[in-house]
Amino acid sequence: MNSVSIRIAGANGDGVESSGSLMIRVAAKNGLHVFGYRGYQSIIRGGHVWYQVRIADERLNSHGEGIDILIALNQDAIKNQKSHLNDKAVVIFDPSKVKPEGIDASKYRLVGVPLLDIAIEVSGDPIMRNVVAIGSALKFVGIDLNAFNEVIKATFGRKGDKVVQSNIKAAEKGYNYNGVETVYKIKSDGKERYTMDGNTALSIGAYAAGCKFYSAYPMTPASSILHWFAAHENKGVMPKQTEDEIAAINMAIGASAAGVRSMCGTSGGGFSLMVEALGLAGILETPLVVVESQRTGPSTGLPTKTEQADLLFVMHASQGEFPRIVVAPRSTEESFDIAAEAFNLADRYQCPVIILMDLYLSEHVRSMERLNVEGVTIDRGKVVTEQKEEGRFKRYLITDDGVSPRAFPGTKGLEFIAPSDEHNEYGDLVSDAFAGLDESVEVRIQMNAKRMRKIDTMLERESVFVPHVDIEGEQYLVTFGSTTQPAIEAVELLKAKGHNFGLISFNYLMPLDAEKTAKILQGKKLINVEGNSTGQLAKVIRMATGINIERSILKSDGEAFTGELIANEAMRLIK
Repeated sequence: MNSVSIRIAGANGDGVESSGSLMIRVAAKNGLHVFGYRGYQSIIRGGHVWYQVRIADERLNSHGEGIDILIALNQDAIKNQKSHLNDKAVVIFDPSKVKPEGIDASKYRLVGVPLLDIAIEVSGDPIMRNVVAIGSALKFVGIDLNAFNEVIKATFGRKGDKVVQSNIKAAEKGYNYNGVETVYKIKSDGKERYTMDGNTALSIGAYAAGCKFYSAYPMTPASSILHWFAAHENKGVMPKQTEDEIAAINMAIGASAAGVRSMCGTSGGGFSLMVEALGLAGILETPLVVVESQRTGPSTGLPTKTEQADLLFVMHASQGEFPRIVVAPRSTEESFDIAAEAFNLADRYQCPVIILMDLYLSEHVRSMERLNVEGVTIDRGKVVTEQKEEGRFKRYLITDDGVSPRAFPGTKGLEFIAPSDEHNEYGDLVSDAFAGLDESVEVRIQMNAKRMRKIDTMLERESVFVPHVDIEGEQYLVTFGSTTQPAIEAVELLKAKGHNFGLISFNYLMPLDAEKTAKILQGKKLINVEGNSTGQLAKVIRMATGINIERSILKSDGEAFTGELIANEAMRLIK
């Protein structure tokens, strides 16, 4: 793969993110593969932030290790990023504002461009210095300015020709400045690409599946899901910003009980507040989709950093036992697919489905093919619209597959009670007031067994609750969720160095088909790779199959894996 990593670094509020987003759109417009990821702090203004845009001639699976082109917008950018520079990296800076201290000019290419002076000259607006720098960076990677001009017209056309022309002129000045020349040439196939982050893909998948209600209290990194639904309120969906996460999940349960496909979302701290109501959905057997986008914990932890440490938490959250499905998308595209299918599974088995995202997957932007929105199918499960038997409707009818008929409130003749206490087939309470009564004890045993039979039904009817052998090899990396993508890149790097590695990845994690999973893993040389400090996936595998993965590559510093990092650690382990 031929790739180059460009990092724009400066202060929060200096337009770093918008500059990175602009460069991503230009690269995708020019027919290149692109991957964007940002590092930022949980403050409104100030502090050090960066946005890395990786460009390549093939599909990218991580933001890449190190920096090939650094755009340093302030002195802190030099201080904080110089240790990440790759060999012979280019450093673009404004010599009137930034000094490349500590950077050896014999090892790196230092390019002083009067960014601020050019910005004032062409527009009078200091923020235009970012556009000047982007112009210089585009020249270094050999991207024609025509793609930039088209993106600018599409982005700022509504603001008038003056704004458009100012941006075009600023980029041209940076592109043609003395000393700026093409160093990295990435070949384009000429095919314009879509760009999207994981939360947007998930939101579109939910919408395509008929989600009409989304409730959340804003919490990074799940907040942009609420933003998406709020922006599409005129498309037949109702977003609701609640006072807290307790209200968010209860509103979603209420909407679902009324017959509306509903979803709520949060991060680990907010999910901690949701767990009692998760049990409510379990005993009511109300379909529910919950998005939990992980960030570094515990408590507030590192609120703008990524982690995969909530797996065991979401698998066992809330008191008691009840069926649930836990699934962790492995890519942006799969965020769409899994969100769409989550609603079918929730309706089909009348249980909560938890989509386990993380900051890396939720927020990184990548080029991709068009999503197949038209291909989404909808299955509402055992919904009944008329009473076919005499007497009261048995909403919680004991069935062989564990799934009872479901009716929406207001359906004539199908009235029922939906209690949070244990109940009989009609929904009549069986609580501790009847302790010791044989009939009540038997009802509890039968009802609990009915609900838990759904797990066997899921495993029997669905083929998804097993790991994927993505790549064959003599040794295997084993991972789940978003870490799958950099692991793919790691396997490619390892194979290129003569190490025959394969990859096994998990997305549907609960329930897990223990017998089939054991057959897939048995006898293989395995290295566990996951973004936490205790090897939670390895524990899940051991609990389900008895297989103990003795070697692990773990990461809990808040930063995302890269393919190179995983490959280097794997080589260290096999030595």
